[in-house]
Amino acid sequence: MSCIRCGDITEESAYLCEVCASTLFQDSLFLFSPSIIGESIVERLRHQAAAMLRLGPVSGGDFERVEGQSFLDAIAAFNVKKASEKEAENYYKTANFVLSQYGIPLYSDRPKLSLTAEGSRVVADVAQKINALAARYPAIVLSDVFLRMGLIYWSASRGVLMRAGPVKWCREKRRYTLLRSLEFLGKIPENDDLYSLALKMSGLILLDAGAYAYAEEKLSKARKSFPEDMVIVRALAKAHYHMGNVEEALSLIDLALSTSESADVWHEKGEYLRKLERQEEAIAAFEKAISLDRNFVRAYKSLIHLLKEMGRTEEAEKKEADLKLAMEPGAAAKLDELLATETLAPAEEALARERKKPLLGVPKKEKPKRIEDPIREANKALSSGDFDTAIEILKARLTEMKGWDPATLILLTRAYLYNGQFDQAKRVVNQLLKKDKDSAAGWYWLAKIEDAMGRWGAATQHLDRATRLLPSFVDAFCEKGLILLANKRYKEADEAFTEALRYDTRNARAWLGKAKALAGMDRWGAAIQAADRFISLIPDSREGWLFKAELLLEKSRYQDAERAYARYLDMEPSDAKAWCGRGVALQSMGLADDAQKCFRKCLELEPGNERANHWLKVISGGGPAD
Repeated sequence: MSCIRCGDITEESAYLCEVCASTLFQDSLFLFSPSIIGESIVERLRHQAAAMLRLGPVSGGDFERVEGQSFLDAIAAFNVKKASEKEAENYYKTANFVLSQYGIPLYSDRPKLSLTAEGSRVVADVAQKINALAARYPAIVLSDVFLRMGLIYWSASRGVLMRAGPVKWCREKRRYTLLRSLEFLGKIPENDDLYSLALKMSGLILLDAGAYAYAEEKLSKARKSFPEDMVIVRALAKAHYHMGNVEEALSLIDLALSTSESADVWHEKGEYLRKLERQEEAIAAFEKAISLDRNFVRAYKSLIHLLKEMGRTEEAEKKEADLKLAMEPGAAAKLDELLATETLAPAEEALARERKKPLLGVPKKEKPKRIEDPIREANKALSSGDFDTAIEILKARLTEMKGWDPATLILLTRAYLYNGQFDQAKRVVNQLLKKDKDSAAGWYWLAKIEDAMGRWGAATQHLDRATRLLPSFVDAFCEKGLILLANKRYKEADEAFTEALRYDTRNARAWLGKAKALAGMDRWGAAIQAADRFISLIPDSREGWLFKAELLLEKSRYQDAERAYARYLDMEPSDAKAWCGRGVALQSMGLADDAQKCFRKCLELEPGNERANHWLKVISGGGPAD
């Protein structure tokens, strides 16, 4: 294929050669692709709305319209090299105002900006100068500006150039822009009011970058500030899915669906169910997604693929015909026409009535409805993070049941626990266990409470009680293993994970936990085998490959370690420590030139890495080896 700019030969899938792509990367019109035609209202007002008052005896009116100064001129005139620290601080404030005027929000869940051509130029110029100032005066922090800068670079990672250039070039530039975004967000201090927003956006960016473990860590922290934010819940589900915790992902996506249904969320649930080999439920989820959006092509494709996997060819062909209709122009109208003669279901009739309601006007107040299903409503409140409401509903339900209902008591325990009310949670679960000492779920939740209160020894004893009552309680075995692993009780942790695997040999979380426990006991051969089992279940797990690489390097199996690092770095090329580890493996194999490249790559990503600097000195003969 030929480059559309210079005509030179480029990759088959690329529209631009690397030279042209790199040239255009410097152009703001391509880095921040304009999506609005014409001049922005900001520039029009500044050009046309200024006025000058005439003084003295003059002909004509007292006022004369004059052209105001463009923001672009004001931004371009600022000299970064000559700016003092005070001037830099003032520039941050000016830049914050200018970026807001051009529609760069303080925060967004999506990396999408709506910019005109001159807006792209202004934003690019502001970003360039803030980059330089941030490097020159690292102590100056204006969280508003840094949040906007994080969004700017995140948006740039999705620009048109990132889809038009050669694959390797696009990956490198995307990595660069995402790292720049994370760098600015990382400068916002923890005691800042906007820190929680920075955490959330960082988590979403890391998820976008495929760093699922780091994304999960950031998003979990952000969720404490935004317990009802379903964007975080869905992002956490995706992170857990890619980390191999599919059951956790499914639980989170159900939480999102309990708050609001959408085709996207149902499609995600279908993918998680398919991973768990629950095909019939996955089919139902995909069909639900299609029912909510009849032109949802991805849901059709997932459904067709699953039906073919199951050997249900006839049904797959029918769905392919539906997909063809959905992809044609006017497909929605055709489907409406086909369905016009059919009787609408009650839910569809309600939606039709809802569409006909006036957009303005004061709706009539409805009488409060009696809660028909308190357990369901409490579950919805619990799933959305509204713990106080869940507690009130469940307390009322418990009063109706004269203080005894196991399902209500378990839910109330969870609500108090998640709300941080540990003593109340313990009181409720003990109320359950007082009447039903054989409740495995009761002992499991009592263990969760004890662990949350820092009493991990008591927690493991309660989990033992739970598994004696229900020997196949895999979650209880895994929970015990994780608690013991966190407290460096490696042998006991290994035994707990082994029990979990006895009942579920494909439990990825248990295999990884077992690998870490075995490594802690210095049984590295068995640890590598367990890590291999984990990787066989989740071949694209970054955590699994990194764990294996570091373990092999520690045990001086340099060739195997180098291969594991290479696989990991293919998925996570921005990990400086991994580049350094690979360099150590190569150097130990006698491949000094290749090792040197790895150490330099590490320093490119993390200039202050002492280990990489040390090894470069060793290679050049300037220092002793470790």
